[in-house]
Amino acid sequence: MCTAFLAYQTGVFGITGRSLDYDQPTTFVTTQTPAGTTFNSVLNNGVSWVSKYAIFTIDSVESYNVPFEGMNSMGLSISGNLANADYPQNNQGPTISSDDIVNYVLSQAQSIVEAAALLTTINIQSPWKYHYIVFDSIGDSLVVEYENQLAVAYVNESLVLTNNPNLNYQLENQNNYAHIQNWSPNAILPDSGDQFHGQGMLGLPGDWMSPSRYTRASTMLKYALSQVTSNNDAIYLSKRILDNVSLIKGIDMGGSATGLPIYTQVQIVKDILNNVVYWRTYDAEEWTVVNIQW
Repeated sequence: MCTAFLAYQTGVFGITGRSLDYDQPTTFVTTQTPAGTTFNSVLNNGVSWVSKYAIFTIDSVESYNVPFEGMNSMGLSISGNLANADYPQNNQGPTISSDDIVNYVLSQAQSIVEAAALLTTINIQSPWKYHYIVFDSIGDSLVVEYENQLAVAYVNESLVLTNNPNLNYQLENQNNYAHIQNWSPNAILPDSGDQFHGQGMLGLPGDWMSPSRYTRASTMLKYALSQVTSNNDAIYLSKRILDNVSLIKGIDMGGSATGLPIYTQVQIVKDILNNVVYWRTYDAEEWTVVNIQW
């Protein structure tokens, strides 16, 4: 499970947040690759490409490094989130693995339009199923999903993506929370001493299923951004939103009480305007900070 979002204000900040939730303990590393690098598909099918742009990725370490999150020197950011996907096999583009996609898009695209063209023309062979959200440095967002072996691209004005169901369902589901607001005409204030204060956001879902995380993240962005006045404020907000959609060990054991805990293994915050990445694993108190030099 994953949650990704963008906090953006023109000319002030552009901060992405992303969590990764899984039940198998994973090691993560960062990788920076210069422009001019030749990539070969992990499928070993003869497909290769040369990077037009420098890229920075965060990878899970398997038998090889698998990038699932990253940005490039043009301010383009991408997140791959687990989701149902029926990948295309008959497009005119190359055939690559889902393990290649983050490197492929970031190394070749400088805009949302170029990313859309890449993600909708490739063929994908992989047992892992994803949909993708792309952000750029001017605050636009694209989501690409794969249904019935066709790529479906959406302009995503909500700037949020989680997992299944698809984005259209998530957007329609927000109608169930249209009544939510951050104040109440009959609010009981904290200084009253009454234990029932806190009516702001009354009814916001609190579980960790994908629609609930989507609703929480998009609602927090909607109301909290008005209180953000600086880049540092936006970074702090993004970290707090991630905390609100992250899973601690023990609250989700999957299909059995004795199963493996599903928990948030890594949180990632990227300042795509200033080229700074903050990330921390589940048991880390401090954030690792990477100042990217392109």
